[in-house]
Amino acid sequence: MKTVIIGAGHGCQAVMDLVVGQRLTTLSLEIVGVVDADLDAPGMVFAREQNWPTFTDMVAALQMPGLELVIELTGLDAVREEIFARVPPRVRVMDHYMARVFWDLDEVAQHLLDELEQRIRLEMDIREDQRRLQEILDSLPDAVMVLDDQARIERVNRRYEEVTGLRKHQIEGKDCAAVASMANAGVGCNLNACPRNAVLTAGQRTTVVQEQSCLGRPCSEADGDCYYEVTANRITDRRGKISVVVTSREVTDQVLLKRETEQAARRFDQILDTVHGLITIRDFHGKYQLANPAASRFFDIDPQAFRGRTHHELFPAEVADVFQRNDEAVIASGLHTTHEEIFVLHDREYVLLTERVLLMDYKQEPVAICSVARNVTETRRMQQDLVQTEKHAAVGKLAGGVAHELNNPLTGVLTFTEELLEDVEDGSQMAEDLQVILRETLRCRQIVRDLLDFSRQGKPNRQALSLEAVIRRTLNLVQKQPAFHDISFEVDLAEGTQVTRGDPNQLQQVLLNLVINARDAMDGNGTIKLRTRPPDGGKVTIEVIDHGVGISADNQARIFEPFYSTKGVAGNGLGLAAVRNIIERHGGEITLESTPLKGSNFKITLPSYEDDDANTTRGFRS
Repeated sequence: MKTVIIGAGHGCQAVMDLVVGQRLTTLSLEIVGVVDADLDAPGMVFAREQNWPTFTDMVAALQMPGLELVIELTGLDAVREEIFARVPPRVRVMDHYMARVFWDLDEVAQHLLDELEQRIRLEMDIREDQRRLQEILDSLPDAVMVLDDQARIERVNRRYEEVTGLRKHQIEGKDCAAVASMANAGVGCNLNACPRNAVLTAGQRTTVVQEQSCLGRPCSEADGDCYYEVTANRITDRRGKISVVVTSREVTDQVLLKRETEQAARRFDQILDTVHGLITIRDFHGKYQLANPAASRFFDIDPQAFRGRTHHELFPAEVADVFQRNDEAVIASGLHTTHEEIFVLHDREYVLLTERVLLMDYKQEPVAICSVARNVTETRRMQQDLVQTEKHAAVGKLAGGVAHELNNPLTGVLTFTEELLEDVEDGSQMAEDLQVILRETLRCRQIVRDLLDFSRQGKPNRQALSLEAVIRRTLNLVQKQPAFHDISFEVDLAEGTQVTRGDPNQLQQVLLNLVINARDAMDGNGTIKLRTRPPDGGKVTIEVIDHGVGISADNQARIFEPFYSTKGVAGNGLGLAAVRNIIERHGGEITLESTPLKGSNFKITLPSYEDDDANTTRGFRS
């Protein structure tokens, strides 16, 4: 439509912008002239730039051939009236009032076009986002299914298609239970165990492990057990619409591995609970990580109390130092080590034979110390006793041989000395010398007798006898001797008759030896106490107690060794060795408790004996 615009202000320029931009959807205008008295008006300048004709004379413009429309944009009613008066017939006129409405309609149309364009862009963005979302879902290793609030399938990923054999176009928009029951899915759907229902009820993420999953492949007999971890998560859009995202992954290997790990842990615990060795594990900071029941019982510490604590937090400093020193040794060497650990705990000496080894992690780097210890305290004691017994036997055999060889010459010396005394004058120097020879010969003969007693390995002549009878007979022998004039005796007998089965002469020799030693310990002045104890565990006890000088700890360890004496030249070291020998042949035990400067207590324990004649004391043969 050929058009002339009269009035080249900003409104004119706006119309021409619409024409140039082809944004006038309701009109198709062809500008054939622009009229304005001001050649520099915005519309005049723009028209010249577009090579459109410009006029300063309105009449000339209205004479343009083929003119179909005149648009008046001056806003002046006089110009409007003149246009109507001069416009040729059949040429339409749009004054500035109609032009205003036109612009408004055009702005509305343009706005709608803009919205349409924006919507198109948004839809394209949405489709792109959905495409990218699908790509993301397809890249996941887990099977994914998105359900709406009616349990209809909104979306699935490629992994879901692979494990179920179903395709998106077959299942999207369908009920998930019906889809799960489709023949090619191969699996059922337990609605009661469905995590979707659980997440909608609880309102929070839910994860379960199932033997079958509607998002997993069916398990065959060849597969054995199959397990799936199914997770359901609730999502809500801004309109409040609820959807549930369900993911599934096969965790058969993880479940079976966990089961095997738990079984291995149970077996490990059972082994720790049943072995008698003391098993402990510590980290490189010295903190305990584990202690088995045997270690707990030995140290009298609860297994949980070990955890996180060090040697010095659990044990006395001397004991902790032993353990820590050996831990440091295995760390420094990196090798399997074995130590014999000797320490005192709860007032008792223990010996542990402990093996240590470093535990490695998956990188073969040491991370902890494992100790396996055996309590060999009793074994070491028995070994010592065996060595002592063998030594006694060897010494006894040697002493017996020596005693027999010396006995005959001593008898000859004694006989000739006594005969010579009969031939010399009393009080002479010769008589005094012979008395010295006689006295020393008698002393040597006593030593020989002690050697014979010590070496005698024959079985005792055992009979049932009361301990009271042994004590009374021993006291009758010593109480009237001059060496015991300043010694008093205190006898403390347990109620009832304490009976054992033994050789009365040998047991009397034992008590006589202990009483003499007690007198010597008190330098011939003091009180000796003899006490019996009632039967306990099939044992009867006699104690010989003095308040003399006592025996040091070093001497106590050797007091029963042959030829070891604390009396110097006054003793031969055979008395207590013979005592121990006799007691052990009777199946008993002798122990010593002594404190220097306070006294000693020799305790004899013998098997008790009871029969129909238990109340009848068999006496000694006179």
